[in-house]
Formats: sequence, C-alpha cells, structure tokens
Amino acid sequence: MQALRETDPRWIGPYAILGRLGAGGMGEVYLAEAPAGRRLAVKLVRAEHAEDRIFRARFRQEVRAARTVGGPGTYIARVVDADTEAELPWMASEFIDGPNLRDAVLDHGRLPEQAVRSLAAALSEALIAIHGQGMVHRDLKPSNILLAQDGPRVIDFGIVRALEATALTRTGTVVGSVGYVSPEQIRNNGHVGPPSDVFALGAVLAYAAAGREPYGEGQDAVILMRIMNRDFDLSTVPEDIRGLVEPCLREEPEERPTPGEVMSAVAHTPESLRVSWHPGWYTAAAAGPESSEGVERWLPERDSGEQESRVEYLAPLTVTGAPAVAPSAPPSRRRLLQGLAAGTLTAAGVGTGGWLWLRDRGGDGEDTGGGNKPSARPSATPQPAVVDWAYGSARLSENGGPSVALSPDGDTLYFGGVDGKLHAVSPDGRELWKTDLGEPPLYGGTVGAAVTTDDGAYCLYGNGQKLCAVDVGGRVRWEHVFAGDQYDTIPVLAGELVLVTTDVFAKKHMVRAYRSDGNPAWRASLPDRADEPPVVAENVIYVAVSSEKLITLNAEKGTRLSGFQTASSDRRPAEFNGTAVVPPDGAGSKGLVVHTSYGRLVAVDFDDGSEAWTMDGQSGATGSDPTVHEDLVYAFLGEKLFVVDRDGAPQRVLTFPKTPVLTDYRPVVDNRHVYVATDKGIAAVNLPV
Repeated sequence: MQALRETDPRWIGPYAILGRLGAGGMGEVYLAEAPAGRRLAVKLVRAEHAEDRIFRARFRQEVRAARTVGGPGTYIARVVDADTEAELPWMASEFIDGPNLRDAVLDHGRLPEQAVRSLAAALSEALIAIHGQGMVHRDLKPSNILLAQDGPRVIDFGIVRALEATALTRTGTVVGSVGYVSPEQIRNNGHVGPPSDVFALGAVLAYAAAGREPYGEGQDAVILMRIMNRDFDLSTVPEDIRGLVEPCLREEPEERPTPGEVMSAVAHTPESLRVSWHPGWYTAAAAGPESSEGVERWLPERDSGEQESRVEYLAPLTVTGAPAVAPSAPPSRRRLLQGLAAGTLTAAGVGTGGWLWLRDRGGDGEDTGGGNKPSARPSATPQPAVVDWAYGSARLSENGGPSVALSPDGDTLYFGGVDGKLHAVSPDGRELWKTDLGEPPLYGGTVGAAVTTDDGAYCLYGNGQKLCAVDVGGRVRWEHVFAGDQYDTIPVLAGELVLVTTDVFAKKHMVRAYRSDGNPAWRASLPDRADEPPVVAENVIYVAVSSEKLITLNAEKGTRLSGFQTASSDRRPAEFNGTAVVPPDGAGSKGLVVHTSYGRLVAVDFDDGSEAWTMDGQSGATGSDPTVHEDLVYAFLGEKLFVVDRDGAPQRVLTFPKTPVLTDYRPVVDNRHVYVATDKGIAAVNLPV
C-alpha cells in the first residue's frame, strides 16, 4: 500500500481512505474503511471519464450488472457499494487479502502444476458465473486475479466495456491488456463474447505455469501481431498444462473450449475445489496455517485487491423481544426467510429460501416430529433422474433463486432469463409463449424471477429499473419505470399487492407496493438498505436492513409497526443464529424449520430451537435452498437431488448424468414433477408414485 498524496481524497462517500492500492485506465484504487470497520477497495473514476456522458451510462449499467455475481462462496470479488452519479463516480468492492497473480509470480516464481490446475478450475467457475448472467469479463489478466488463502478472486469484470465507450477510445483503439486480448478483439474493433474470456484464461494459465508472458514482451503493436499470427511460446509450460492452454488460445472463438469444459479437463468439481485451498497454495513451498492475531496484515503494493468478505451487506438480524435460540449448525445464508406450511398451498408448494417450515402432522399442537433422531445418514441408493422434458435456450437470471414460478392453478410455469424474455411453459414442457420485454439480451436485458397471481405474472427487468405485469397470454398489461433508482430483482406478493424493494445502490431506501392494475398503493421509507426481499405473513411485512434491524410494516397501508404486532403470540418470529424465521400463515409455533448447511439438511424445532435431526448429503458441499412439498423436503446437496421425509430419512437420491443441472437454484415441486434449472433453462424430473 502506498501513502496518500496531498491531492488524494480523504473520504469517498461514507468510506475513510487509508492509502493507495494502485491505478488503472479507469482511475485510482484506494484502500478504504467502512464505518463498521470493514476494509474495502474503492475505485475512483478519472475526471476525464466522468465528464463523458456515454462512459457514465455504461459505467452505471456495468456496476448494476456486476452486483449480480460474486461474494462469499464464489471466486469473484463482489461490488458492494457505488455512487455512479457522483461528480467523480466510484465503486467499492470486497477487499481480498492477498497478492495479485502478477505480483505472486514476480515474487515467488511460477506456480506449482497442481496450483495451476486449481487456478484453472476456480477461474473457470468464475467465468461460468459471469457468463451465466449475460456478462463478459473483457479484461481477464494476472493483475485482475487476487490470490487469497481460500482461493483466487476475479475483479473488475465488465468495467472495460465502460472504457470502450469513452471519447478517448472511440477511434478504433483496442481497449484491454496487451498480451491477453483475443484475436477477435483486435480484428473486430473490440467485439467480444464469452470465448474471448477463454482466450484470456489460456494466456493467464500459461503465465502462471511458465512465469512469463506467452506472447513475449515488447511494443504493443508487436505483441498484437504475435497474437494474430498465433506466435506464442509455451516451451516452459508443463506438458499437462500445455494441453489445457493450447485449446484456449485457438484463433477461432467457436473452436475454444467453454469454461465448463476447462473445469472438467482439470478433474475438479466445485466441491473438490473448495476443499483444496490452504495457506500458500500458490507457492512451491506452501506455508502452514498461521494465526493472524497480532500480525499486521499484508497489503498488495501494485494493484487493487480486497479481503474476503464477512458479508457486511447481508448483516445478521437483531430481533428485539424474540426468543433467542440457536441450532448447532449455522445456516448457509444469513437471510430473513419465511417457511411455507406443507399441505396449505395449491400446486405451488414452493419454499422461499434456506429456512422452511415443515408442519407437525398432528396439527393439534402435539409434537409429532422426529426429535428423537439426532442424525440420519443417506440410505437411499442414488439413481439417475428420469427427465420427462427440458426447455429453453438461455439460463435463468437469479443465482440461488427458484427454478420456476408456478401459477396458482399449477397450469403455467414462468421464468425469466438472461435472454431478456419472460417464458411461460406448460407442465408437459410445451412453450405457451415468451415475451420480449424490449431490452438487449446482454447488459440490462436480464429478466428477474417472477411472482404469479390468477391475472398472470409480475417481474422486474432492465437491471431492476422496470416492473411489469404480463397477463396469462403473454401480453404486457402495464409497466412502471423507476426514475433514478433500481430495485431488487425479486418482487414479493402481499395479498393483492406487489412489493418491490430498492437494491443496495439506491440513494433512498424504500419498499413500494403496487395494485394489480399498476397503480401505486403506498411506499415506505427504510432506515437502511434492505438485505433481502421482504417476507409477508398475517398482514405483516418483515424487512431485514443492513443496520441489523428487523423492520415491520402493515401490509395494507405500509405504515411502520411497533415491534411485532401479529394475530397471536406464537406468530412472532424466532431468531436462529442470526436468521429471523417467520412461521407461515395458518401455522402455530409447533413444527420443524429445515435448512441446508454445508452439504447437510438440518431440522430445528421452532418451539425451543433444539436440533431434531441432520441428514448428511455431501459434507462441505454447496447446494440449493430446500423446498417442502407434502411432508417431503427437496434439496440439492452437492451434485445430487435429495428427497427426505420429515424424520430426516432419504426417500430418493437422484443424479443427473445426462442433464447439466444448476444445483444452486432451488427445486420447485408440484404433483407431477420436480422442476430444476439447467444451463439452458429448466427441466422436469418425473416424480415416481
């Protein structure tokens, strides 16, 4: 870290500036400290770019898109705050504690072969996430890859696109890093797609494995000519790694492998990769684990970086007056979530997140749960899933959200994609319609998850700046454009109202409610940004905000409630290890709260917080949030779909050898199928009787 100069700012937005981390084509990068003490990397845009209206528009769009990927559990440093309208725009990202790849190679030499293979898998996973949201990194290079003890992090994705629009670069100049730009970027005046990132990935891996640039050094024009002529030197790259790199450097984009194919080539799964990291993994002599207490943390001197986030922007909740109980295993995500009572729904039967309600069978207040079974192990034999049909050509838009939204009568499945369309499909896989909402597929065209009523579906799109209602035939009934603010991409129903909540970039934080005809019903200001979509139960809206508070609103009027005004005392939320859980409408306090945690399903008694049972799927693995339907729990644990009864005993374990499913999307269940997300859309898995 470099000392601040006299001309450097001491504050950027709410963040105190501690020092300079580096500079790039877009601006200066500073180490900053949030009011709560969290360290961030803040990039301040140069004045010449800030004065360019086209740059500002692109920068605004890229920052909004960037927030949809990254964060804990990924290999992407997440953008956590920004002010795109400031005199000098800025954005703040997680601070990753570690050197960038360029500095690591300069200081320690080339990476060991196994470290290069792990790096290839992690970067591939990052690119899969970026491309899955309709984005392209455009500037993958060693200095944009930070090496933390628990794996690498990719930074600055999409930002080059903002620079491409400036008056300074509109004369045909190729914007990017020489030595890592693809032939099509040079040939086609900067035109890029996902294969361009794969080309850069190959060059990065060659650099990491050999310790030198694959296209050599020299004047920019000479290096660009070498790229066009495929004049690269891989002679010092180990043979096994060379076989991985060469296909990525092919001249024609369509001949390069996909990031998924690169990940498969290094024989890593997301789960095996996550357990492979250790301190010093990128050096030849890996250091053993060390305590950081009393030791000044190392800071990079030659590029931007950040520390692994503890999710300050998804703060735990403080629930005043609620029973404070904690299960033995922490939740997989700190969220405000509502469970759904099994048997009380129509065909949907869909949960809303990582904590779900599994009601007692007796229904009379007697505890009939599996409290005497502290642990249950998988006993069902894994079997290939029977996929009745698959639909789509573009993946879903919301990481970790529901795979589909079911209409109240169960006859229509809705989902939004990165193709800018809202899709409607019948339960037998027939396309009913797809409505183009008028945005380009990339950079703004993503359609968020839908909520449904008898009238059709409601969804947000255009980076959360537009809310629209689409009827059952696919016709847009109305749309509302939010001037100046953007909203979270998941709306919520509150009776006849549709609720939308401002996202983390809004200047004024609020919840808005709209009637089915599109007229505003009310709006309510929030004291801080909302971390998650609100939860609605018994005419009360619960909103978790970043100041570690739980706000309650009257659903009909939007007025602020004092404490937890509910119809009965057993309707008050309970706090489980920082997550407030709200019982569903029509449920008492008796029942089990089921959530996923590091490859396990965990059931907790809502009444006293004791752990009823655990079911181990794949220890340490990631997976989906669970869904409860007719007394069964459905969840992805690792790469398998588990169907578990209320006592924690697996009834089925399904594998997907022929269907590339996305296991971070929550399965949705009706009486015929389990609907899962795939790399192209959705698929229906047969439910055997």
